[in-house]
Amino acid sequence: MSDFNPYPSAAASSEPHNLQQIVAMLGNLMPLLVRLQSQASAQPFQGFAGDAVVPNTALDQQAAANLAGDIIADSLRNLSSYLETNAGHYPGLDSCVPVVTQAAHRFSARDYAQAFNLIWHTYRIITTVRAADPRIPALRSEGPRADQNQSTRSDQAPSVH
Repeated sequence: MSDFNPYPSAAASSEPHNLQQIVAMLGNLMPLLVRLQSQASAQPFQGFAGDAVVPNTALDQQAAANLAGDIIADSLRNLSSYLETNAGHYPGLDSCVPVVTQAAHRFSARDYAQAFNLIWHTYRIITTVRAADPRIPALRSEGPRADQNQSTRSDQAPSVH
């Protein structure tokens, strides 16, 4: 199994510095979550009854893992739905199906880092294919989905066909 490089190519060196930083952070989600968590714990939380939340490394790790799982599960659901609708109609998108399937398997195995890298790679493929054929719909073109209000568990991988 090959690992995908989520970092921008040398050709992307003309991008603004901030965009390059964001893309680099997407290559490794957990340090980003730790960074956000450390910034948030430095400031008291507003709107809670009683005292501010006391930092707790074990709870912070669990919260970060839950957030990563939710982000990955939502991305897998979105990609699965998008590919089921569009892969048969637009050449190039069908190459994403095995990548998303592999990401779902990595997610089920709780290998969040590899699942995230595979999802990131899929987004890059879709962006590249769409650049060549602007008729291909965007991933979020349909707006909010009706199933967004349904409760799902983040530790269950969405179905990928």
